[in-house]
Amino acid sequence: MPRLFNQTNLFFKVMGVVFDLAVLNILTLVCSIPIVTAGASFTAMHYVLWHMVRGEETYIARQFFEAFTRNFRQATLFWLGCLPFIALVWLNVLVIQELPAENRWLLFATLAVAALVATAITEMYFVLLSRYENRTWTQLKNAALLSLGYFPRTIAMMLVLATFAAIYILFSTYLIPLLIFLGLTLPQYCCAWLYNPILVDLDERN
Repeated sequence: MPRLFNQTNLFFKVMGVVFDLAVLNILTLVCSIPIVTAGASFTAMHYVLWHMVRGEETYIARQFFEAFTRNFRQATLFWLGCLPFIALVWLNVLVIQELPAENRWLLFATLAVAALVATAITEMYFVLLSRYENRTWTQLKNAALLSLGYFPRTIAMMLVLATFAAIYILFSTYLIPLLIFLGLTLPQYCCAWLYNPILVDLDERN
């Protein structure tokens, strides 16, 4: 068989990953539509992603819905707790925009730092929930400790998410198909390569 059509060819491997990410993205978006189920959807997405980056055999839909169902209650309760904070950040953005220009930058910077810290801990929370069974407070405490303990990886993940978010905002009109098929899972797949070594370290300790 010519190398071009060999299933181990790099092109086919890349396209296989892209297809899996597209399926996972659609599942994540559809299951997040009620808003309150977004936490369970994010957790299920991470469950599939860290299997993917480890090169383990993945059954996207089956594994997604298994994790979605298993973690639904805990993920949903945590996500409902996050929604007021998200609303507060958005409200503060609107208020700061009405202030004089010379007073905005410090407030925006403070708000951005607070939002990044919260995002980092929330990201790690859903990752841990997808992998380990613990009470919500334990998961949250571990998420904060790991975000700080693996600070370079945390910063790298936040840069990845911020970069994709900026691209989506600036070119949203042209990137609608990308947003539908890879908008969530592509940046999170990049993050999975960064947080997977953290999970490996935790597994080895246990």
